[in-house]
Amino acid sequence: MKYKCVNHLDRFWFRDAQMEKCEYQENRMTWVLSGAAARYNNPENETLTDRYMDTAQVRFLDVKIRRCFLEGAKYYDADGVLQREVPDTEIPAEDYEKTFRLFADGVMFWVKEKEAAFGGAHCCEAAVDVTDPETGGTDTYWLELEYGKAVTEWEHFLNKAMLE
Repeated sequence: MKYKCVNHLDRFWFRDAQMEKCEYQENRMTWVLSGAAARYNNPENETLTDRYMDTAQVRFLDVKIRRCFLEGAKYYDADGVLQREVPDTEIPAEDYEKTFRLFADGVMFWVKEKEAAFGGAHCCEAAVDVTDPETGGTDTYWLELEYGKAVTEWEHFLNKAMLE
């Protein structure tokens, strides 16, 4: 890959990026995304404007999944009266592989760096919207990752991005 940025997830715009692949093996997670952008302050971006990238690969090394869950929901009637509530559903470690396969063709909703609380060097939380094949509705999965290094690589810059 021509461009490489290490431990600067805050210098990318991942919202609405299409997740083409999410793989998890012991101590390593890889995302392949299209439609992500390098922010104006990204060290690889010399134009000082937000720019889309071609397919980007984000590799988390020495990664530990601290939390993975399916976001719950509240359902209201037309008068704003709560009808039912579905709580968050924790995803057990043995179901990670199956869950991450669902992320292919999902859309990245949120990626935010945060303070590592469990001994990792870095931490981020991420959310991926996935279309439920049975209902056609959208489910949101949340991840909290602690990792030693996050490496983002891509081959080309594309057009100027109008973000936010």
